[in-house]
Amino acid sequence: MFFAIRIMIKFDDIDISILSDLQENGRMTNVQLAKNAGISAPPCLRRLKAMERNGVIIGYHAEINAFTFGYSFKAICIINLISQNSWEVSDFVDNITKLKNVRYCFATPGNSDFVLLIVAKSLEDYEDIIQKKIQRDKNIRSVKTFILMKKHKAEHGIPIESIKQAAI
Repeated sequence: MFFAIRIMIKFDDIDISILSDLQENGRMTNVQLAKNAGISAPPCLRRLKAMERNGVIIGYHAEINAFTFGYSFKAICIINLISQNSWEVSDFVDNITKLKNVRYCFATPGNSDFVLLIVAKSLEDYEDIIQKKIQRDKNIRSVKTFILMKKHKAEHGIPIESIKQAAI
């Protein structure tokens, strides 16, 4: 489980430039980051390492085209549990985190308990995941599926350009 330590960090225009560039292209070299930020490479690297140490930058990844490998089906899955006892919720989360087709799992307040993003190769593949892997959990009250069709917008990260000071 991830716990954030809340501290105040002030970001100047150079930090914002570095973060903005990395959010758009995580493979950008330190030399290019420095050039774009208007500083030399050594201080740019120091700033970058400090942001990694302080948990501002928490990782780097490649975005892979799901269709290349036949993952043409995506769905949002809303899960309601019967019981919210801590051990039953923990068992559910342990099960879900082992499922590779579940790409995101968020706990939510209110009318639903969890929201999942699931990728599959087909509707039939998705049904198998739901029926054979997820609904086996006896604590599930209901599962609601929203099939994702045409993507109109997908931006990762946060709107960095508007940040001057943030709480972590």
